[in-house]
Amino acid sequence: MKKESKKAKSVLRNLPNMLTISRIVITFVVVYMIFAGYDLRITIAFFVIGALTDFFDGYLARKYDWRSDFGRKADMIADRFLWAGTALAFLLAYAFAGELDLIHYLQIMFIMTREIVTAPFAIAALFSGGAIPKARTLAKATTFIQGFALPALMLSIYYPMFSYISVPLSLVLLVIGFISASNYINDISVKGK
Repeated sequence: MKKESKKAKSVLRNLPNMLTISRIVITFVVVYMIFAGYDLRITIAFFVIGALTDFFDGYLARKYDWRSDFGRKADMIADRFLWAGTALAFLLAYAFAGELDLIHYLQIMFIMTREIVTAPFAIAALFSGGAIPKARTLAKATTFIQGFALPALMLSIYYPMFSYISVPLSLVLLVIGFISASNYINDISVKGK
């Protein structure tokens, strides 16, 4: 009986990591659905499920103190994978189909400001074995707003009313994404010293 309890605790302790890894798998599904031309609403539903795993893995890790170095690094990779993978797949698939205007390109760039600015630094930190800084509140807010802006942008292709959501949110993300990226770069350089 004691062995089963220990095994159950071990499985629960790894639940945040399993959610993080599931986000990577979900990203492949979302990217496939975008390129295969699935109904955008269904594709976005899968994307939202992936984004929710980001919330729940962090929530569980903090609430039950199930944090780990692996979890922190895997979470950063899975986040970038979901956001950048979805945005890039959307950009490529819909640009080749001739469905994007200049405003769509700008919005993608604004929504992904943090990822664009931090990409070289995050990759260098990951491969150099450098410490991954703890996520700041502004970084979490950036991710939260991206969770609405990117799907709204995608939906605006067929439902123009969603541009009333995506345009202002992308402008907000341009500002806070750049600040969040600056904080991240500063945190990495401070930890690296």
